[in-house]
Amino acid sequence: MTSRVVWLMILVFGVCILLACGVLPGLRLQPAEASFGFQMPTPERVAAPVKAGAKAVVPFAMLPSNHMVVQATINNKGPYRLIFDLGAPITLLSNRASEATGVVRGDAPRSILFSMRGEAEVARLQVGELTATKLPVIVFDHPALRVLSEMLGHPVDGIIGFTFFARYRTTIDFQARQMTFEPINFPIRDLLRELPDRLTGPKVARRRVLAPLALWGLRLSRKGGNLEALGVPIAEVFPGSAAALAGLRAGDVLTSLDSYWTTSVADAYTAAASIEPGREIRVGILRDGKEQSLMVRPVDGI
Repeated sequence: MTSRVVWLMILVFGVCILLACGVLPGLRLQPAEASFGFQMPTPERVAAPVKAGAKAVVPFAMLPSNHMVVQATINNKGPYRLIFDLGAPITLLSNRASEATGVVRGDAPRSILFSMRGEAEVARLQVGELTATKLPVIVFDHPALRVLSEMLGHPVDGIIGFTFFARYRTTIDFQARQMTFEPINFPIRDLLRELPDRLTGPKVARRRVLAPLALWGLRLSRKGGNLEALGVPIAEVFPGSAAALAGLRAGDVLTSLDSYWTTSVADAYTAAASIEPGREIRVGILRDGKEQSLMVRPVDGI
């Protein structure tokens, strides 16, 4: 057995324990509320794939365990009920759904632990108005999902985790029971591949210096930048700079930079650190309380 398989089993076992801790107490406390509360759209009502950069709305229902559940089609088959879990480092799919949708072959080998098939890929997953392609998943039968399915009388076939939601800026409206997804340009890390090195590698403190890759010509205010803020105020725009030529002004609030959500100065520096000189990118701002977007082309220089 390779070390990667061992770490995969450890990761899966950890996910099982975490979800079981959240699912089982909720089922005991509020079994009467076990209702999914919405119907999967008929084929005539299914929305077309959302264009790049557009927002997509996905309805969800709350389970007694306080988990959000969505209905999805996988490789144009379904619907299947999936838990949406911001705390899950992986996206997992049951053997039942994986075989029925062609994600894995029916004769693919299984491990003794949870009938695990290992890593696979969903070619097309659609939830609400949103379509995701080439989604990496781990195929196995999660014991907590099996218990949840039995209690609710409906099969629950998987968990949507980091490999899915890291692609989007996500807004959750609990009152309306819907999520809004906006695609972002974010490099998705392979947590499974990194896990062995993170756990067994040397524990050396590393310091990372954030700096823009190109010159923008603006100065950000360090006041007000936090998780609850709408963005970071622009304190100054230098005359003749790339920011000035694009129309940015002092007093504007920077809300996004190249699809990165900027709620702090560190967010803005992180986004600017990967933008090469001469590449035109979209910047989102608030001006007089209204959302606007401008195109900025940062320049080379010192």
